Amino acid sequence: MTYKRNRRKPDLFALLLIVVVVGMTATLAYQINIYYGADAVPIAKQAPGADAVGG
Repeated sequence: MTYKRNRRKPDLFALLLIVVVVGMTATLAYQINIYYGADAVPIAKQAPGADAVGG
């Protein structure tokens, strides 16, 4: 008498959806934290001279 285990394989599409949702949530949380949680990003008041730009 052979005993067979009827083990279900994981649904790869559902696993992919979970990974995508977790990744999007982490990205969105990071963006919100950067935008609202940090100090204002300093902005340059004057552009560098033309001879300093380029190569």
